[in-house]
Amino acid sequence: MADLCSRATRSHLASTADTRTGALYAGRIAVNMINIAVQPPTQVQAGAVLYPPLVLSSESDAAYDFVQVILLDPYGHVLEDQLYGTLSTSKKALEDGTVGGSSQCLEFAVFPDLTLSYSGSYTLRVNAIRMDYSCPDGPAAVIVMSVTTREIYVYDQRVASEIPSSEEKTLLSRLRRSRGFGVPRPPGRR
Repeated sequence: MADLCSRATRSHLASTADTRTGALYAGRIAVNMINIAVQPPTQVQAGAVLYPPLVLSSESDAAYDFVQVILLDPYGHVLEDQLYGTLSTSKKALEDGTVGGSSQCLEFAVFPDLTLSYSGSYTLRVNAIRMDYSCPDGPAAVIVMSVTTREIYVYDQRVASEIPSSEEKTLLSRLRRSRGFGVPRPPGRR
């Protein structure tokens, strides 16, 4: 009974959201609420912090309150107690004085310290969540959109560090200089 409001809201949102692409359909126009700006590495040692870190971008007027990351096995099942670090965060504007060519202001969400506990093959799903305060039984968290990373292979032994693309490096440097995002330095560089 307590879930009626959130169930109805989810039903409406499910008809307008495509969780594979992260597009929310408003009429005939698709609006991407969140995008993966920096993918995590394709391989990592179990227990090591993912570098490059997962970074999301969204327009400043995107209709969600925070993002949450969850771990999925190769079959799409949610795995608990195997992903550690910052598992939810809010978007923030990057205020570094750099002027972009777009009229839209981008905001970013960074997961700077994610670690995977066990060897295997995984993906990360990021859910954009909006709080619905209109329910009579109290606030409800509503997933308005999801995006999924590329596959990550986790090994028991050390693996070579991955180097982000030049665009990813530039964004990570800007986020690091901004100091409000907690972006780590590459492994081996302190």
